[in-house]
Amino acid sequence: MLYAAPALADPVPPPTPSPPPAPTVTVSGVFSGFTFSSNNPNATGALDTPSGADLSSRAQLSNALLTVARTTGTFRFSLIAGAYAFPVVGQAINPTFQQFANTNLYGYLPNAYVQYVPNANWTISAGILPTLLGQENAFTFQDVNIQRGLLWNMEPVVSRGVRVAYTGLKVNAALEYNDGYYSRNHGALEGSLGWNPSATSSLQFVFILPDPNTPSNPTAAVANKREYDLMYTQQIGKLQLLPYALWAQSPAGAAAGFVKNETAFGGALIANYAFNGAFSLGGRFEALGNNSAFTDFSGNSDFLGYGPGSSATTLTLTPAYKSAHLFARGEWSHVTVNGVLAGFGFGPGGTRTNQTRAGLELGAQF
Repeated sequence: MLYAAPALADPVPPPTPSPPPAPTVTVSGVFSGFTFSSNNPNATGALDTPSGADLSSRAQLSNALLTVARTTGTFRFSLIAGAYAFPVVGQAINPTFQQFANTNLYGYLPNAYVQYVPNANWTISAGILPTLLGQENAFTFQDVNIQRGLLWNMEPVVSRGVRVAYTGLKVNAALEYNDGYYSRNHGALEGSLGWNPSATSSLQFVFILPDPNTPSNPTAAVANKREYDLMYTQQIGKLQLLPYALWAQSPAGAAAGFVKNETAFGGALIANYAFNGAFSLGGRFEALGNNSAFTDFSGNSDFLGYGPGSSATTLTLTPAYKSAHLFARGEWSHVTVNGVLAGFGFGPGGTRTNQTRAGLELGAQF
């Protein structure tokens, strides 16, 4: 007699392991260095040479930074610690640990703040906060170009204060009371209003209104200047466009040592094209100028650093390679200056009206 074999039940698959919970605290870091060679090095601005003249070649540490942050939950925090440099196109490059420059300006803890996030729309932050102004961030690895632009050089970098921010589906806003251009005993009001018409575009108006009696300090030669930014961001396939305009106005003030009202205006177009996940090409074009006369010697008549009445254009190109942990970037920049050239001085062939730089940055991120 034949017996049918019992049907075998389908084996029960082992339970799928649950993904590990996302860490509540993240740790990341970056270590990098750069080298630049310049023709027509600046005649002033170097703090490590007896005459103040810049060197034609510089090689130094650009970032040795550790970031510890909690970005989820009701109570959050972020801190960035370490050393850093702020190379600026057309300006003298100073050593990373030079007094009154780079790491010495904001110390070894340039960002440190806590946040209270009661819901998805509101955030309250307090501490050492990055500025709302501008399309460029402070540190080299955060930006399209290795060198910061001249517009960035006019804006605040970080401030100590309290910020309230709202983020909606299409509209966002922030209002902050801080110490402006890192001025210890003088307050400023900083804020932004933004609109996101689509998932690939945004428009923002940003301002800072410091105490008109704020005197100069190592982070800003003109620290009482009111600034207004209009910034637009557009993503078109692999191309990102970041144009913006900046208007600055410094009022007269006896306490600040300024005898006249002074203004400056500039515009920039920053762009980045990602060929694939590893290779990209970044670029920046700027045009800006002081609205002062060549004979104006009020202490706030020069926003650019090339003398009263001066103007400048800059062009920067930055091809980049980035893997999971390593990055390499080359850079070529050219600056043309018109007017009184305190930044470039005079050469044997007459007034130096331009400067070209070529450089390289190598680094690792984890």
